[in-house]
Amino acid sequence: MKLRRIIAGILAVSTVFMMTACQDQGTSSKTDTSSKTENSSTTEESKNDESKEEESKTESGEKLTLKVLTHRTDRKEDGSLEKMTEAFEEKYNCTVEYQAFKDYAGDVSTMMSTTSYGDVLMIPDTVKVAELGNFFEPLGSYDDLKETYMWADQKMYDGTVYGLAHLGSVSGGICYNKKVWEAAGITTAPKTAEEFINALKQIEEKTDAIPYYTNYKDASWTASQWCSLVMSASGNANYETDKLTKKEDLFIEGDAYYNVFKLMYDIYSDSKLIEGDPMGTDWEGSKLMIAKGEIATMTMGSWAVSQFKQIASENGLNPDDIGYMPAPFTAKDGKQYAQLAADYCMGVNKNSAADVKELGKKYIEWFIKESGFSESEQSVNALKGSKLPGYLSAFEGCEYFTAATAPEGLTGVWNAIDNDSEVGIWAGDSANFKLRMAEAAFAGEGDAGFKTIIDEMNSKWNATRDANEALNTYLAG
Repeated sequence: MKLRRIIAGILAVSTVFMMTACQDQGTSSKTDTSSKTENSSTTEESKNDESKEEESKTESGEKLTLKVLTHRTDRKEDGSLEKMTEAFEEKYNCTVEYQAFKDYAGDVSTMMSTTSYGDVLMIPDTVKVAELGNFFEPLGSYDDLKETYMWADQKMYDGTVYGLAHLGSVSGGICYNKKVWEAAGITTAPKTAEEFINALKQIEEKTDAIPYYTNYKDASWTASQWCSLVMSASGNANYETDKLTKKEDLFIEGDAYYNVFKLMYDIYSDSKLIEGDPMGTDWEGSKLMIAKGEIATMTMGSWAVSQFKQIASENGLNPDDIGYMPAPFTAKDGKQYAQLAADYCMGVNKNSAADVKELGKKYIEWFIKESGFSESEQSVNALKGSKLPGYLSAFEGCEYFTAATAPEGLTGVWNAIDNDSEVGIWAGDSANFKLRMAEAAFAGEGDAGFKTIIDEMNSKWNATRDANEALNTYLAG
């Protein structure tokens, strides 16, 4: 059963529950670890004000326990989440318990068919924007929060924010081993798909490294990393809104979705450019492989850079060999663009006890402003005014942008069409177009195989879009 159908069942069950009870709340794939921003640390004065040891206790006098669900199994396993959170536990005299999931979206979406899905959690993208209030506690109005946080509109409905990004990343980038690329004689980052494929061919000819690693065994999420290139490839902050209002196909030759996934398809179609057995890949093992220079290139969000660098350091390798380059696309205006994009957004379970919900809100604010997590992960802090990570030097000359907020009347419409059509841009079930493209490429089906898939996706997308009442109302004026 597809995840979207599971979610439909979840929403139906939750709606019934809400009528009898009350409301609730709710890995891509997103600087030097010592560099903190001026805004991400509170001043000594504000610390003294805020940390007058606000004790978090139940009416019986027991410490409150905050249950936090996370997709970061690596940071749960290495103990860094717990270590980091000691400061929050001391500040609010409480206990924080983490529960990590490898199949985060699938497992947590299933849990949300009940009222027991932690107290603070990363909001699965499978939850429709219009349904956020059924699961999550309001964090504030968009007008108030947008002045402090980037991406405050990501989990917003009707002007109310239900989730804030725990961190962000520079989307539209490629992780690579600088030493391998230099050994192949490549000193300038490719700016087009053709240049990128030629560079991979050069790596195959002149080095022993795997030019491109698909990580196909974990394709339920690794293939979705290609989706993060689309907005950057478009260079258009209003890209999604424009496609809706112009009633364009999702895949149009020469347009961002087509260009990005045709590049993926062409790479996967050339067995010399990828690993010998895509079915036997290993995500955790690939981190060491790229650090060693056994892998030259992978499409990942900037969040992966810190993990690759950490593995390099732990194994006596040079972390500076890990680089991050812009997506190899040049917009119609001749510029390269890079999107600053939100990673998972954190929300508070609407079913949690009132005192726990308040503690949960404090946790989210603390996590973004004070925990140092985004800095240690060398990611983009959601707090406005924060410095970008230092490893983005290869993006010099790129123009950064964030996706524009959908206009009133179109909030959540893009995601609704994506879910209802079962195109599933970010989804990873076995019938998804990204996995089908990979399989067709591996099987050598050529351009005909690619066209068959995109024609089917366009048909499903267009039929659902044309039936969307909110879009039709908006277009009717």
